[in-house]
Amino acid sequence: MTGGNARDELLIRGALELWGVEPEGVTAAREETPLGPAWRVTGPDGSSRVHPSVSGALRHLRSLLAPERRASRVLFMRASEGGTEPG
Repeated sequence: MTGGNARDELLIRGALELWGVEPEGVTAAREETPLGPAWRVTGPDGSSRVHPSVSGALRHLRSLLAPERRASRVLFMRASEGGTEPG
């Protein structure tokens, strides 16, 4: 999983850890589009989808990497005063 800002990357890494999966053959990268920043998620078959938010990218990653998991509706994260590490 590459690109993006530190907070989004932390959310994705945390979700992968919670799901207990390795993203083998699946990538997520933040990129600039004509409409602004977006996340491109590419599956093991090479097909990709672009999501305007990290939430959409996380839902897509979950469907690819942990389909047995139920979908979440809300994510909470608290950053420490000095950075992106959870406090």
